[in-house]
Amino acid sequence: MIRNLILIPLTAGLAALAGCDNTTVGGGGLVIDEAPRAVVTTQAGDFTSGAHALVEVEAPYDTTANLDAGESDISVTTEGNALYKLRRFNLDTITKYSLDAPGTPVWQFSTLDPEDETSANPYDLVFAAPDKAYLLRYGQPDAWIVDPSVSAEADFKLGELDLSAYSPNSSANPNMARGIIVDDKLFVAMQRFDDAFNAHDAYVAVIDVATDTEIDTDQDPALAGIPLPVRNPFTSDDADFVYDAGLGLIYVVAPGSSSFDPDTFESTPNYDGGLVTINPTTYETTLLIDDSAVTGQISDLVIINEQLAYVISSAGFGSNSLYRINPTTGAFLDLDGGAPQPVAGLGGTNLTALNVDLGQRLWVGRGSASSPGITIVDTLDDSITQELIPLTRNPARIEFTDVE
Repeated sequence: MIRNLILIPLTAGLAALAGCDNTTVGGGGLVIDEAPRAVVTTQAGDFTSGAHALVEVEAPYDTTANLDAGESDISVTTEGNALYKLRRFNLDTITKYSLDAPGTPVWQFSTLDPEDETSANPYDLVFAAPDKAYLLRYGQPDAWIVDPSVSAEADFKLGELDLSAYSPNSSANPNMARGIIVDDKLFVAMQRFDDAFNAHDAYVAVIDVATDTEIDTDQDPALAGIPLPVRNPFTSDDADFVYDAGLGLIYVVAPGSSSFDPDTFESTPNYDGGLVTINPTTYETTLLIDDSAVTGQISDLVIINEQLAYVISSAGFGSNSLYRINPTTGAFLDLDGGAPQPVAGLGGTNLTALNVDLGQRLWVGRGSASSPGITIVDTLDDSITQELIPLTRNPARIEFTDVE
Protein backbone atom coordinates (compact mmCIF):
# COMPACT_ATOMS: atom_id res chain seq x y z
CA MET A 1 0.00 0.00 0.00
CA ILE A 2 1.05 3.59 -0.54
CA ARG A 3 1.47 5.23 2.85
CA ASN A 4 2.68 8.57 4.23
CA LEU A 5 3.07 10.41 0.95
CA ILE A 6 3.51 14.17 0.87
CA LEU A 7 0.71 16.18 -0.69
CA ILE A 8 1.61 16.72 -4.34
CA PRO A 9 -0.40 17.69 -7.42
CA LEU A 10 -1.61 14.82 -9.53
CA THR A 11 -0.29 14.64 -13.07
CA ALA A 12 -2.09 16.14 -16.02
CA GLY A 13 -2.43 12.63 -17.38
CA LEU A 14 -4.99 11.86 -14.70
CA ALA A 15 -7.27 14.62 -15.87
CA ALA A 16 -7.16 13.29 -19.40
CA LEU A 17 -8.35 9.92 -18.14
CA ALA A 18 -11.61 11.34 -16.92
CA GLY A 19 -13.06 11.13 -20.43
CA CYS A 20 -12.03 7.51 -21.00
CA ASP A 21 -14.70 4.82 -21.12
CA ASN A 22 -13.38 2.18 -18.72
CA THR A 23 -16.47 0.06 -18.30
CA THR A 24 -15.22 -3.00 -20.16
CA VAL A 25 -15.69 -6.11 -18.03
CA GLY A 26 -13.43 -9.13 -17.83
CA GLY A 27 -11.60 -8.78 -21.14
CA GLY A 28 -8.10 -8.04 -22.30
CA GLY A 29 -9.06 -5.12 -24.54
CA LEU A 30 -8.96 -2.47 -21.80
CA VAL A 31 -5.70 -0.54 -21.92
CA ILE A 32 -4.48 1.17 -18.74
CA ASP A 33 -1.86 3.91 -19.10
CA GLU A 34 0.85 4.74 -16.59
CA ALA A 35 -1.29 6.85 -14.24
CA PRO A 36 -1.86 5.46 -10.74
CA ARG A 37 -5.10 3.57 -10.24
CA ALA A 38 -6.89 2.06 -7.30
CA VAL A 39 -7.03 -1.72 -7.50
CA VAL A 40 -9.82 -3.13 -5.37
CA THR A 41 -10.43 -6.69 -4.23
CA THR A 42 -14.21 -7.18 -4.17
CA GLN A 43 -16.27 -9.88 -2.47
CA ALA A 44 -20.00 -10.59 -2.43
CA GLY A 45 -21.69 -10.03 0.91
CA ASP A 46 -22.64 -13.71 1.09
CA PHE A 47 -19.10 -14.72 0.03
CA THR A 48 -20.33 -16.58 -3.05
CA SER A 49 -18.20 -14.66 -5.55
CA GLY A 50 -15.34 -12.23 -5.90
CA ALA A 51 -13.41 -10.24 -8.49
CA HIS A 52 -11.11 -7.27 -8.79
CA ALA A 53 -11.83 -3.76 -10.02
CA LEU A 54 -9.82 -0.77 -11.22
CA VAL A 55 -10.86 2.76 -10.29
CA GLU A 56 -9.45 6.04 -11.59
CA VAL A 57 -8.13 8.23 -8.77
CA GLU A 58 -9.77 11.46 -9.99
CA ALA A 59 -13.39 12.39 -10.67
CA PRO A 60 -15.51 11.00 -12.21
CA TYR A 61 -13.73 7.89 -10.82
CA ASP A 62 -14.45 5.71 -13.85
CA THR A 63 -14.51 2.08 -12.75
CA THR A 64 -13.81 -1.23 -14.44
CA ALA A 65 -15.41 -3.93 -12.33
CA ASN A 66 -15.93 -7.70 -12.39
CA LEU A 67 -12.45 -8.43 -13.69
CA ASP A 68 -11.84 -12.19 -13.85
CA ALA A 69 -14.75 -12.88 -11.49
CA GLY A 70 -14.80 -16.15 -9.58
CA GLU A 71 -14.40 -17.26 -5.98
CA SER A 72 -14.69 -14.86 -3.04
CA ASP A 73 -11.70 -15.99 -0.95
CA ILE A 74 -9.20 -13.84 -2.83
CA SER A 75 -6.85 -10.92 -2.40
CA VAL A 76 -5.23 -8.71 -5.04
CA THR A 77 -1.97 -6.81 -4.66
CA THR A 78 0.15 -4.79 -7.07
CA GLU A 79 3.78 -4.37 -8.07
CA GLY A 80 5.01 -2.21 -10.94
CA ASN A 81 2.93 -2.86 -14.04
CA ALA A 82 1.37 -6.05 -12.69
CA LEU A 83 -1.47 -7.24 -10.49
CA TYR A 84 -1.33 -10.48 -8.51
CA LYS A 85 -4.43 -12.32 -7.34
CA LEU A 86 -4.10 -14.81 -4.49
CA ARG A 87 -6.80 -17.46 -4.48
CA ARG A 88 -6.78 -18.79 -0.96
CA PHE A 89 -8.29 -21.65 1.05
CA ASN A 90 -8.51 -24.82 -1.06
CA LEU A 91 -7.99 -22.72 -4.20
CA ASP A 92 -4.20 -22.45 -3.86
CA THR A 93 -3.17 -20.43 -6.89
CA ILE A 94 -1.52 -17.12 -7.69
CA THR A 95 -2.42 -15.32 -10.93
CA LYS A 96 -0.51 -12.50 -12.61
CA TYR A 97 -2.17 -9.81 -14.75
CA SER A 98 -0.72 -6.87 -16.67
CA LEU A 99 -2.22 -3.41 -16.20
CA ASP A 100 -2.50 -3.33 -19.99
CA ALA A 101 -5.03 -6.18 -19.80
CA PRO A 102 -6.17 -6.43 -16.17
CA GLY A 103 -8.83 -9.05 -16.82
CA THR A 104 -6.64 -11.51 -18.70
CA PRO A 105 -4.19 -13.74 -16.78
CA VAL A 106 -0.55 -13.61 -17.86
CA TRP A 107 0.00 -16.83 -15.94
CA GLN A 108 -1.50 -18.83 -13.09
CA PHE A 109 0.71 -21.00 -10.84
CA SER A 110 -0.01 -23.38 -8.00
CA THR A 111 1.01 -22.44 -4.46
CA LEU A 112 1.21 -26.08 -3.37
CA ASP A 113 4.25 -28.30 -2.99
CA PRO A 114 3.76 -31.90 -4.24
CA GLU A 115 3.93 -33.20 -0.67
CA ASP A 116 1.38 -30.72 0.76
CA GLU A 117 -1.65 -32.59 2.10
CA THR A 118 -3.70 -29.52 3.07
CA SER A 119 -4.38 -26.13 1.53
CA ALA A 120 -1.48 -23.68 1.23
CA ASN A 121 -3.99 -20.83 1.67
CA PRO A 122 -1.70 -18.11 0.22
CA TYR A 123 -2.19 -14.87 2.15
CA ASP A 124 0.37 -12.30 1.02
CA LEU A 125 3.03 -11.60 -1.60
CA VAL A 126 5.87 -9.34 -0.41
CA PHE A 127 8.31 -7.94 -2.98
CA ALA A 128 12.04 -7.52 -2.35
CA ALA A 129 12.74 -6.89 -6.06
CA PRO A 130 10.89 -7.39 -9.35
CA ASP A 131 12.41 -10.87 -9.58
CA LYS A 132 12.23 -11.83 -5.91
CA ALA A 133 9.26 -11.97 -3.58
CA TYR A 134 8.02 -13.91 -0.56
CA LEU A 135 4.78 -15.86 -0.80
CA LEU A 136 3.30 -16.25 2.68
CA ARG A 137 1.33 -19.51 2.99
CA TYR A 138 -1.12 -19.32 5.88
CA GLY A 139 -1.93 -23.03 5.75
CA GLN A 140 1.64 -24.36 5.65
CA PRO A 141 4.72 -24.01 7.91
CA ASP A 142 6.97 -22.62 5.17
CA ALA A 143 6.90 -19.48 3.04
CA TRP A 144 8.09 -19.60 -0.54
CA ILE A 145 10.80 -17.46 -2.08
CA VAL A 146 9.58 -16.83 -5.64
CA ASP A 147 10.41 -15.03 -8.88
CA PRO A 148 7.20 -13.39 -10.18
CA SER A 149 8.97 -12.16 -13.34
CA VAL A 150 9.18 -15.64 -14.89
CA SER A 151 6.79 -17.11 -17.44
CA ALA A 152 7.26 -20.82 -16.66
CA GLU A 153 5.88 -22.37 -13.47
CA ALA A 154 8.97 -24.56 -13.09
CA ASP A 155 11.03 -21.38 -12.58
CA PHE A 156 8.66 -19.70 -10.11
CA LYS A 157 9.74 -21.18 -6.77
CA LEU A 158 13.33 -20.33 -5.79
CA GLY A 159 13.40 -21.60 -2.21
CA GLU A 160 11.55 -21.53 1.08
CA LEU A 161 11.63 -20.18 4.63
CA ASP A 162 10.89 -22.71 7.36
CA LEU A 163 8.79 -21.05 10.07
CA SER A 164 7.56 -24.26 11.68
CA ALA A 165 9.23 -23.33 14.99
CA TYR A 166 6.36 -20.87 15.51
CA SER A 167 3.62 -23.49 15.21
CA PRO A 168 1.80 -23.60 18.58
CA ASN A 169 1.57 -27.41 18.45
CA SER A 170 2.70 -30.24 16.22
CA SER A 171 -0.50 -30.40 14.16
CA ALA A 172 -0.92 -26.65 13.65
CA ASN A 173 0.77 -24.01 11.51
CA PRO A 174 2.26 -20.62 12.40
CA ASN A 175 -0.43 -18.92 10.27
CA MET A 176 1.76 -16.34 8.56
CA ALA A 177 -0.62 -13.53 7.59
CA ARG A 178 1.28 -10.39 6.54
CA GLY A 179 4.77 -9.26 5.64
CA ILE A 180 6.71 -6.05 5.11
CA ILE A 181 10.32 -5.28 4.13
CA VAL A 182 12.12 -2.53 6.06
CA ASP A 183 15.89 -1.90 5.92
CA ASP A 184 16.47 -5.07 3.85
CA LYS A 185 14.69 -7.20 6.47
CA LEU A 186 11.48 -9.12 5.95
CA PHE A 187 9.09 -8.97 8.91
CA VAL A 188 6.53 -11.80 8.90
CA ALA A 189 3.57 -11.59 11.29
CA MET A 190 2.05 -14.89 12.42
CA GLN A 191 -1.34 -15.38 14.10
CA ARG A 192 -0.56 -18.81 15.65
CA PHE A 193 -3.84 -20.70 16.15
CA ASP A 194 -3.67 -24.24 17.49
CA ASP A 195 -5.63 -27.13 15.99
CA ALA A 196 -8.59 -26.32 18.28
CA PHE A 197 -8.63 -22.75 16.86
CA ASN A 198 -7.40 -21.19 20.10
CA ALA A 199 -5.34 -18.04 19.56
CA HIS A 200 -1.81 -18.06 20.98
CA ASP A 201 0.55 -15.12 21.39
CA ALA A 202 1.40 -13.65 18.00
CA TYR A 203 5.00 -13.41 16.76
CA VAL A 204 6.95 -11.62 14.06
CA ALA A 205 9.86 -13.45 12.42
CA VAL A 206 12.64 -11.30 10.94
CA ILE A 207 14.48 -12.51 7.83
CA ASP A 208 17.67 -11.12 6.28
CA VAL A 209 16.61 -10.50 2.66
CA ALA A 210 20.18 -10.81 1.34
CA THR A 211 20.74 -14.29 2.80
CA ASP A 212 17.16 -15.50 3.45
CA THR A 213 18.15 -16.52 6.96
CA GLU A 214 16.30 -15.71 10.17
CA ILE A 215 17.69 -13.03 12.47
CA ASP A 216 17.74 -13.65 16.22
CA THR A 217 16.08 -10.55 17.65
CA ASP A 218 17.01 -11.39 21.27
CA GLN A 219 13.45 -10.60 22.35
CA ASP A 220 12.54 -14.12 23.50
CA PRO A 221 14.65 -16.92 24.97
CA ALA A 222 12.70 -19.64 23.17
CA LEU A 223 12.19 -18.24 19.68
CA ALA A 224 14.27 -15.97 17.45
CA GLY A 225 11.38 -13.70 16.53
CA ILE A 226 9.53 -10.85 18.20
CA PRO A 227 6.67 -11.73 20.59
CA LEU A 228 3.74 -9.35 20.26
CA PRO A 229 1.64 -8.17 23.23
CA VAL A 230 -1.52 -8.89 21.19
CA ARG A 231 -3.24 -11.81 19.53
CA ASN A 232 -4.65 -12.41 16.08
CA PRO A 233 -3.00 -9.65 14.00
CA PHE A 234 -4.23 -8.86 10.51
CA THR A 235 -7.61 -10.60 10.35
CA SER A 236 -8.83 -7.82 8.04
CA ASP A 237 -7.73 -8.43 4.46
CA ASP A 238 -6.87 -4.75 4.07
CA ALA A 239 -4.86 -4.46 7.30
CA ASP A 240 -1.26 -4.42 6.09
CA PHE A 241 1.90 -3.72 8.00
CA VAL A 242 2.49 0.03 8.02
CA TYR A 243 6.00 1.54 8.20
CA ASP A 244 6.36 5.24 8.97
CA ALA A 245 9.82 6.51 8.02
CA GLY A 246 9.39 9.75 9.98
CA LEU A 247 8.58 7.93 13.18
CA GLY A 248 10.94 5.05 12.37
CA LEU A 249 8.36 2.48 13.44
CA ILE A 250 6.44 -0.48 12.06
CA TYR A 251 2.77 -0.61 13.05
CA VAL A 252 0.88 -3.87 13.64
CA VAL A 253 -2.92 -3.94 13.64
CA ALA A 254 -4.45 -6.73 15.74
CA PRO A 255 -8.25 -7.10 16.05
CA GLY A 256 -7.66 -9.79 18.68
CA SER A 257 -9.59 -12.98 19.30
CA SER A 258 -13.21 -13.71 20.20
CA SER A 259 -15.01 -16.44 22.12
CA PHE A 260 -17.82 -18.28 20.34
CA ASP A 261 -20.92 -19.49 22.16
CA PRO A 262 -22.30 -22.57 20.36
CA ASP A 263 -25.65 -22.21 22.08
CA THR A 264 -26.35 -18.63 20.98
CA PHE A 265 -24.06 -18.62 17.92
CA GLU A 266 -22.65 -15.31 19.12
CA SER A 267 -19.04 -14.19 19.42
CA THR A 268 -17.75 -12.09 22.30
CA PRO A 269 -14.52 -10.10 21.90
CA ASN A 270 -11.70 -11.09 24.24
CA TYR A 271 -10.07 -7.67 23.81
CA ASP A 272 -6.58 -9.10 23.52
CA GLY A 273 -5.69 -7.04 20.43
CA GLY A 274 -4.86 -3.42 19.72
CA LEU A 275 -2.20 -1.40 17.92
CA VAL A 276 1.49 -2.25 18.39
CA THR A 277 4.67 -0.57 17.18
CA ILE A 278 7.93 -2.36 16.43
CA ASN A 279 11.31 -0.64 16.28
CA PRO A 280 12.87 -2.24 13.16
CA THR A 281 16.39 -1.78 14.55
CA THR A 282 16.09 -2.76 18.22
CA TYR A 283 12.96 -4.96 17.71
CA GLU A 284 11.37 -3.48 20.83
CA THR A 285 7.57 -3.36 20.88
CA THR A 286 5.09 -0.89 22.37
CA LEU A 287 1.38 -1.47 22.89
CA LEU A 288 0.11 1.84 21.57
CA ILE A 289 -3.60 1.04 21.86
CA ASP A 290 -4.82 -1.66 24.24
CA ASP A 291 -8.26 -2.46 22.86
CA SER A 292 -11.35 -2.47 25.05
CA ALA A 293 -15.10 -2.06 24.92
CA VAL A 294 -14.42 1.68 24.62
CA THR A 295 -11.96 1.54 21.72
CA GLY A 296 -13.51 -1.45 19.97
CA GLN A 297 -11.42 -3.97 18.02
CA ILE A 298 -8.87 -2.19 15.81
CA SER A 299 -8.92 -3.59 12.27
CA ASP A 300 -7.09 -1.13 9.99
CA LEU A 301 -4.70 1.83 10.03
CA VAL A 302 -3.50 4.61 7.73
CA ILE A 303 -0.86 7.13 8.85
CA ILE A 304 -1.09 10.64 7.38
CA ASN A 305 1.73 12.33 9.33
CA GLU A 306 3.41 12.16 12.73
CA GLN A 307 0.37 13.71 14.43
CA LEU A 308 -2.51 12.18 12.49
CA ALA A 309 -3.60 8.67 11.60
CA TYR A 310 -6.92 6.95 11.04
CA VAL A 311 -8.09 3.58 12.32
CA ILE A 312 -11.14 1.47 11.65
CA SER A 313 -12.56 -0.01 14.84
CA SER A 314 -15.27 -2.63 15.16
CA ALA A 315 -18.05 -2.84 17.75
CA GLY A 316 -19.38 -6.04 16.16
CA PHE A 317 -19.95 -7.62 12.76
CA GLY A 318 -20.92 -4.93 10.26
CA SER A 319 -20.69 -2.15 12.86
CA ASN A 320 -17.44 -0.27 12.30
CA SER A 321 -16.30 3.31 12.72
CA LEU A 322 -13.50 5.51 11.40
CA TYR A 323 -11.51 7.35 14.10
CA ARG A 324 -8.65 9.85 14.14
CA ILE A 325 -5.69 9.02 16.40
CA ASN A 326 -2.22 10.36 17.19
CA PRO A 327 0.20 7.70 15.81
CA THR A 328 2.91 8.77 18.26
CA THR A 329 0.86 8.36 21.44
CA GLY A 330 -2.06 6.20 20.31
CA ALA A 331 -4.50 8.72 21.76
CA PHE A 332 -7.88 9.15 20.10
CA LEU A 333 -8.14 12.77 18.95
CA ASP A 334 -11.89 13.32 19.14
CA LEU A 335 -13.47 12.55 22.50
CA ASP A 336 -16.83 13.18 24.10
CA GLY A 337 -16.91 12.38 27.80
CA GLY A 338 -13.84 10.21 27.32
CA ALA A 339 -15.41 8.15 24.51
CA PRO A 340 -13.85 8.24 21.03
CA GLN A 341 -16.02 9.97 18.42
CA PRO A 342 -16.00 8.75 14.80
CA VAL A 343 -15.49 10.87 11.73
CA ALA A 344 -18.86 12.32 10.80
CA GLY A 345 -20.90 10.01 8.60
CA LEU A 346 -18.53 7.07 9.11
CA GLY A 347 -19.63 5.63 12.42
CA GLY A 348 -21.63 2.50 13.22
CA THR A 349 -21.65 1.24 9.65
CA ASN A 350 -19.99 -1.50 7.59
CA LEU A 351 -16.48 -0.26 6.78
CA THR A 352 -14.45 -2.89 4.97
CA ALA A 353 -11.18 -1.34 3.72
CA LEU A 354 -8.93 1.70 4.10
CA ASN A 355 -6.06 3.34 2.21
CA VAL A 356 -4.70 6.77 1.28
CA ASP A 357 -4.00 8.08 -2.24
CA LEU A 358 -1.34 10.43 -3.61
CA GLY A 359 -3.37 13.47 -2.56
CA GLN A 360 -3.62 12.15 1.01
CA ARG A 361 -7.31 11.44 0.65
CA LEU A 362 -8.74 8.46 2.47
CA TRP A 363 -10.41 5.76 0.42
CA VAL A 364 -12.87 4.01 2.72
CA GLY A 365 -14.52 0.75 1.63
CA ARG A 366 -18.26 0.51 2.35
CA GLY A 367 -19.95 -2.87 2.55
CA SER A 368 -23.63 -3.03 1.63
CA ALA A 369 -26.12 -5.50 0.19
CA SER A 370 -27.55 -2.83 -2.12
CA SER A 371 -24.91 -0.10 -2.59
CA PRO A 372 -21.31 -1.25 -1.95
CA GLY A 373 -18.50 1.09 -2.89
CA ILE A 374 -15.84 3.54 -1.76
CA THR A 375 -16.17 6.87 0.06
CA ILE A 376 -13.36 9.43 -0.26
CA VAL A 377 -12.48 11.67 2.71
CA ASP A 378 -10.32 14.82 2.63
CA THR A 379 -7.88 14.44 5.56
CA LEU A 380 -7.41 18.23 5.81
CA ASP A 381 -10.88 18.69 7.31
CA ASP A 382 -12.53 15.22 7.29
CA SER A 383 -15.05 16.36 4.69
CA ILE A 384 -16.44 13.75 2.34
CA THR A 385 -15.35 14.66 -1.19
CA GLN A 386 -16.96 11.65 -2.89
CA GLU A 387 -19.95 10.08 -1.19
CA LEU A 388 -19.79 6.79 -3.05
CA ILE A 389 -17.90 5.23 -5.94
CA PRO A 390 -20.26 2.35 -6.73
CA LEU A 391 -18.95 -1.21 -6.98
CA THR A 392 -20.76 -4.45 -7.76
CA ARG A 393 -19.40 -6.20 -4.63
CA ASN A 394 -18.07 -5.14 -1.24
CA PRO A 395 -14.49 -3.77 -1.34
CA ALA A 396 -12.18 -5.93 0.77
CA ARG A 397 -8.76 -4.48 -0.08
CA ILE A 398 -7.70 -1.22 -1.73
CA GLU A 399 -4.26 -0.91 -3.32
CA PHE A 400 -2.76 1.70 -5.62
CA THR A 401 -0.60 0.94 -8.62
CA ASP A 402 2.95 2.20 -8.16
CA VAL A 403 3.98 2.65 -11.77
CA GLU A 404 5.50 6.02 -12.66
